[in-house]
Amino acid sequence: MNKLVKKILVFIILLSLIAIVVLLSKVNSRLTENPPDYTGNTAGNLYNRGLFAEDENYIYFASLADNYRLYRMNHSLEDVTRLSKDSAEYINPDSSSCLYYSRINYRMNTLGSTAFDILNTGIYRLSLKNKELSRLYPDACGTVFLAGNNLLFQAYGKDGNFDLYSLATNRKNPAENLVTTDYINPVSYHNGLLYYAGVTEDHCLYALSPETGISSLSADIDCFLPIVTDKGTYFLSQKHNYALYYLPNTSDTATLLADTRLSAYNLSTDEQTLFYQVDNQKNNRLCRYDIAEKKETTILDGNYKNLNTVSGYLFFTDFAETVCYCYDISADTIFSFMPSAED
Repeated sequence: MNKLVKKILVFIILLSLIAIVVLLSKVNSRLTENPPDYTGNTAGNLYNRGLFAEDENYIYFASLADNYRLYRMNHSLEDVTRLSKDSAEYINPDSSSCLYYSRINYRMNTLGSTAFDILNTGIYRLSLKNKELSRLYPDACGTVFLAGNNLLFQAYGKDGNFDLYSLATNRKNPAENLVTTDYINPVSYHNGLLYYAGVTEDHCLYALSPETGISSLSADIDCFLPIVTDKGTYFLSQKHNYALYYLPNTSDTATLLADTRLSAYNLSTDEQTLFYQVDNQKNNRLCRYDIAEKKETTILDGNYKNLNTVSGYLFFTDFAETVCYCYDISADTIFSFMPSAED
């Protein structure tokens, strides 16, 4: 074999090795793909800070009794385990083994225990397989929502207002991309579109494509905190003192469900029950509304917030955030839910 042939073979082998290294690098830089219509949490939970979320195996939550640190438990509310010393909100599990959340360590009395201790805010990814923690975004942000393979989140832009950004979750080191400078609360994702109540010009229901950043009118209604489902849309009406309405997909006319001022509401995971906090300054109370029977029942008198639903439960706190409660929907019972762990 002459020298020229040897050089050519060596060159080909080197090129092949380089190609393999590049290919492996690309493969290793990618994470598990979620289905395009995947959602990390429900719209109702995210309107209530996303303190609880679930997948087929566990319920993930921020425990009020432990500075809102990150925990998990099974669907029977047993096997409670602390996952991180981070205080968290807007919790979003993906379809494999990662949790995404907004760090709010500035609310804690003590810091965490990672190399990022001095960073009190940001968006983080926690691997449940090896407990690896990755910082995806460093600054304080608003709502964080996992839609498909993108995190949609609110953050302060150059205009000084909350703009809408996205981060690709199937990359290890993604860069944030500006979606729109319009004020959009990214929580209600349905069939690849993000539904939201207009703020800048009117309060109609709009649908945004996260891929293009283009919005279109979905319904000419006066709405606030819309929750879009397969059958229709629940929303509060600002024109009607934040009363609760429902607009079915088969009609242009909304139906009044609760004719009183509400400060918060949520929908059960089976979409059979609504929960809401009446805030009319006369007889404030937490209520449940049976959608099929069209019947309202008072759960507790007083002021409550952070209404989160998972499985067959409603979790909520008193207004001062001193106690977290769990309401068992089928049993119609309430108990204090305050798990904590020793450092």
